[in-house]
Amino acid sequence: MNVKKIITSILTGVILLQASSAMAYYFPEPDWGALLRERISMIEEPDLELYVEGSSSPVYYGAKFEPQKGVYLGAPPEESDLLPLGAYLTYNQHNYGSTGSYITQYLSDKKIVMLGITVDDIYNVNYDHLRATLDSYSSYGCPVLVRFANEMNCSPLGDEPDVYVDVFRKAANMIHEYPNLAVVWSPVDLGALDRPFEYYYPGDEYVDWIGISCYSIKHFNQQEYCDPKETQYFMTDTYSWATNKIKPLLKFMEEYNINKPIMFSEGGVATYSDYEGDLQWWAEPRLGNYLWNVIMKYPQVKMINYFDEYRPEEKEKYDITGKQYAVDIFNEAKNSGAYIKEYGTDADFVFRKANDGETLVADENGCVNLYTLSYVPSVQDVSVTYTLDGAWYHASSKIPYKCRMDIRSMSDGAHTMEITNGSQTKKYTFYKSGNAVRFGAEPDPSIAAAAQNMVSVSVNGSILDLDVPAQIINDRTLVPLRGIFEALGAKVEWDGENQMVLAEKGSVSISLKIGSNAMNVNSDVVELDVPAQIIDDRTLVPARAISEALGCNVEWDGNTRTVYITE
Repeated sequence: MNVKKIITSILTGVILLQASSAMAYYFPEPDWGALLRERISMIEEPDLELYVEGSSSPVYYGAKFEPQKGVYLGAPPEESDLLPLGAYLTYNQHNYGSTGSYITQYLSDKKIVMLGITVDDIYNVNYDHLRATLDSYSSYGCPVLVRFANEMNCSPLGDEPDVYVDVFRKAANMIHEYPNLAVVWSPVDLGALDRPFEYYYPGDEYVDWIGISCYSIKHFNQQEYCDPKETQYFMTDTYSWATNKIKPLLKFMEEYNINKPIMFSEGGVATYSDYEGDLQWWAEPRLGNYLWNVIMKYPQVKMINYFDEYRPEEKEKYDITGKQYAVDIFNEAKNSGAYIKEYGTDADFVFRKANDGETLVADENGCVNLYTLSYVPSVQDVSVTYTLDGAWYHASSKIPYKCRMDIRSMSDGAHTMEITNGSQTKKYTFYKSGNAVRFGAEPDPSIAAAAQNMVSVSVNGSILDLDVPAQIINDRTLVPLRGIFEALGAKVEWDGENQMVLAEKGSVSISLKIGSNAMNVNSDVVELDVPAQIIDDRTLVPARAISEALGCNVEWDGNTRTVYITE
């Protein structure tokens, strides 16, 4: 990213005034009309999109600790109603002398921690104390995402942007000395309207992740009554949806070509206010939006931390522990398969737009899962209806509007799925072949051809979720080697230098070379009708030959186009 571009934009928009011995910033007043029009365009933008369970994320930046498949979900670890989680949220009060963590009892190499180092005075950062804090957290052995001096765009930390940037860079350089620590730059999602994000961004080389504090707020600034314009500027009350509140940050990142994974460093949904009491009616759809819709619509969001803390001094409360409806929504999302259960593992799936070209293999009940993202501006409760081939099929009034589509009785070939939320309607074409389907825009012949070539693989009664679909080449079914080997309990290694696949299971050793028709099984050589080959960056191997070499039975069902492998 061009740091000079940001610095230039700051200096041209800011007047430096001499005040005694210190330099103070004067923040020019925004163009309120233009800003309001921009916010209104964001909150009034309707949304209706069909999603499916995909095998790989459409967005990956290669940042430190960034997952390739799935999203981390975190909360303060003492909230037992929400455990277990793949991530934990904790804090360190930098100016109060603490260096350790109160959550050490929860930590392991299977968790990732989002650590907020809270700074009260940007002019008096104690770097020796910061060093001791980093030493302490580094010693725990788990990966730690360090959010330093956050929420600068709505606090005195940001009174002088150049001071903030200088301090942040020094801290980031220290954090980057530790292999298990990464840097998070984290403003408030909207912040003070006269303090835009670019005033405080330190530059790409100092940042690993972009974070925001993102709360769905019922009462602006905890006031009982407020100007309608304030609810629009700050996206509160009717307009307070997490998928709206992230839009200004995304606009900033796009304008400055910042390509980093995003996290909700902390956030939540108001479940109670002193003015109205229990807010279940308001909170339920927004909790669904926070935990489901954000990761559906924005695949660059790779972590969500829910601040499940009760603060009696605040007029609006965001805690969900003890509120059964809220805990149920949280746990449903947590256990859906879209969130990562342990650090170093993948989620079961990632959300992909239906037309992204994913091949969906039916589960043991013959179903594939569909989801809808629906947003109707200024409407609190929305229902979604699914229509299959012109006939009503399913309806849901709860985010993520999940539909389990049974494909067993469908004929092979083209079908249509229509979704509507009463305000918008979208129609999708999908192609069914055997026990798999693929969505695509009609009349794209390549999608229809791909659907006709789809093959499913069942191992011991379970359909495999393969990152690259099985394919028929020269009347032989080829499958991704790692997926088939690991499903059969074999250890697999890849010798990239010699382009060799090596596998072992019990007393059986297998080796085969890419492009060769010969496969070595212990001391024997087995001739292959089709050689192992690389397709879409994955090594595919003949399913029958591999399975039989490992002592398995193999059957082919031409009606469902499924390979059945049993041990």
